[in-house]
Amino acid sequence: MFSDTITVTINSVAKVLTRINQDKYSSEYYLRGASDEFRMRIRHSSYSDSARPSKTIDRHNVELIQTVFPVAPATVPTIRKAYVVLENESSDGVTDPLNFDLGFAGFLISANVTKLINWES
Repeated sequence: MFSDTITVTINSVAKVLTRINQDKYSSEYYLRGASDEFRMRIRHSSYSDSARPSKTIDRHNVELIQTVFPVAPATVPTIRKAYVVLENESSDGVTDPLNFDLGFAGFLISANVTKLINWES
């Protein structure tokens, strides 16, 4: 289980989100500031692969949302969202999916994320 707080560093500023909900296979973390709020949701599920009915797929999802409160005369908040979904066959163990997912996470460096935000593919 994750701890009661999760720290996300944005622009060199540590944002400490506190767990506000824990269900069977999910949790939610929250931080409210003067000008914005952050929510992180962690969810786990599994499903049967329709192409291969004998295979069960484990699905892990982490989502981070920032809501920037509007400043007059604006009335609509700015919302930013990032999420990642990790899927692996239940029978695949831990080590190989871990190495695969860490390789993918390593791709998300500043230069590559900048390219994504600028619509490069």
